[in-house]
Amino acid sequence: MNQDRPVFTVSDINQYIKALISGDENLKYIYVKGEISNFKMASNGHFYFSLKDEKSLIGAMMFSNYANRINFKPENGQEVVVFGSIDAYPGRGTYQIIVYQMEEVGAGQQLLELEKLKKKLLEEGLFDESRKRKINLYPHAIGVITAPNSAAIKDILYNIKRRYPIADIYVFYSAVQGENAPKELLKAFELAQTYPLDTLLIGRGGGASEDLSAFNDEALVRAIANSKMPVIACIGHEIDSTLVDFVADKRASTPTAAAELATVDRREIEEKLSFALQDMEESLNSRIQGMKDDLSSYKEDLDLEIRQLVSHYKELLAHKKVALEALNPDNVINRGFSLTVDEQGKPVSDIKQVKKGQKIRTILKDGVINSEVIDTEKK
Repeated sequence: MNQDRPVFTVSDINQYIKALISGDENLKYIYVKGEISNFKMASNGHFYFSLKDEKSLIGAMMFSNYANRINFKPENGQEVVVFGSIDAYPGRGTYQIIVYQMEEVGAGQQLLELEKLKKKLLEEGLFDESRKRKINLYPHAIGVITAPNSAAIKDILYNIKRRYPIADIYVFYSAVQGENAPKELLKAFELAQTYPLDTLLIGRGGGASEDLSAFNDEALVRAIANSKMPVIACIGHEIDSTLVDFVADKRASTPTAAAELATVDRREIEEKLSFALQDMEESLNSRIQGMKDDLSSYKEDLDLEIRQLVSHYKELLAHKKVALEALNPDNVINRGFSLTVDEQGKPVSDIKQVKKGQKIRTILKDGVINSEVIDTEKK
């Protein structure tokens, strides 16, 4: 035995198989035709039985809340068409079909025809996730197609106004069950396409499978596939799947859930705005503090530059003072020199400034000599 390969437990294998089966979309919400065998109804109302054909057999189980909906008594040997999903039971390493609906063959023939149409539309790509659009959670206008005076329209209007009251709401009334329902739904849908809607809701408040048949109409499904705006289907509970559910951009289990998918809650907007304002305030305060810090730094730099400039000019003035002192006539005279001035006190620096007979004064360090020019002699 190769010990390098991993060793799994039985539980590991069974859990892995369950994950594979649970994750396979081809095994969810499928129709299966077969003959009932080993039928047993438990004390709690659950049905346990097998479905078989000429070659194979598969276990089946139907919970009481679904079993109570069928209008006939299942018996061994009876041929039926069931609607359900395949699931695995890891404890025993078995798989079975969990049944949501059951019809006798004959009545079940409609389910088979519906499955045939579903397969055709699926192959055409009408149900592909890649073609489905995102919902604008901040809509200007929302359209609603449903029955008048129904619980569905009340729930939708109430929840949209509660969550996002600024959106305009356009209601297109139509029958949602009965012979005329498919045509009325299609007419209402075509009318809604002429309005500038961001999102269109279509549906009702659930019901038995036979009451939802209008939402399996091929013409309606194809029209929704070509809708100008995203469509949210809100037709029934999770097991009450219709073709409109598959083609719609989003599916909601209830009208209330559809209103929530179509809008953002204003409380979320208020919370985001509050956070945004808080971030802006913190950012502004941070910028102001940064400017204050910069100003403080600039002030210190300016103070330093001013002190340096003042010190520089003080030194310059001191040098100028020394230079001026050196040029002071008194200081020159004190060093042994004299200064001659005329009658007006102007210094005589040129012989041409005096004439014969003119009075002049000679300033010495210890006094003044007053004299009269007798004669001049040019150097």
